[in-house]
Amino acid sequence: MTPSRAAKRLTIVIPALNEQEKIADTIDGVLPLARELLDDFEIFLINDGSTDATGAIMDEFAAGEPRITVHHNPERRGVGAGFEYALSRAKFDAITLIPGDHAFQNEGIERMLKAVGAANMVITYRDNQSDRSVNRSIQSHSLRFILNCLFGFWLSDYHSMIVYPVKWLRRIAVKADGYGYQICALISLLQLGLTHVQVPVSLNAELKGSSRALRLHTYFELGGTIFSLLRRVPIRHVDLSQIPVEAGRTSAR
Repeated sequence: MTPSRAAKRLTIVIPALNEQEKIADTIDGVLPLARELLDDFEIFLINDGSTDATGAIMDEFAAGEPRITVHHNPERRGVGAGFEYALSRAKFDAITLIPGDHAFQNEGIERMLKAVGAANMVITYRDNQSDRSVNRSIQSHSLRFILNCLFGFWLSDYHSMIVYPVKWLRRIAVKADGYGYQICALISLLQLGLTHVQVPVSLNAELKGSSRALRLHTYFELGGTIFSLLRRVPIRHVDLSQIPVEAGRTSAR
């Protein structure tokens, strides 16, 4: 008899701030894939203080799907705060964040969901960043190069979609918010030696205009995050003997 595979259960977090034009497209892409590819799932829709119809659209989806929970922040709190809210309430062993601005093509989200359970973490990498603005592309490639040189994990991307293990993510102290939260969490878990696979995803075409990721505040935030990581993010009572024996830093694509 062949052993039965582990159930694919996932907590999905979709945050959005004033994304009334895109949030429905995001959910309409994610929801059918979750129903098809996962054994069970829950979706946390985080309305991060939107002043447009984003929250109302989220409520409409929740009314038709009992596995969707909507959380409304009265004012903007940032992506990290929304993710932590969902993490503290997640009932499954794995969790991921999908941006509410319909940034990723559905084919990439499908590949990520199919890979759930293949390792402790599923780390996606954006394979068409050159399609975005020159400034944003340069920023992403530069950040990846700096982080690879500083920490030696040689990932293809540090700021795409990631499937995290809830058990271990709850045990680390992530002292960052906003843009730096994911980088801090990812590197902290990699420092524990958890296994990971990398899968490609593609970005949807970006609308012309200035990118929020290029603000000066973002650079200071990332600098602080990297500095704290170089000093080692403190681990909350993690028993390293409980890490799976097959854990390692070699990625499989």
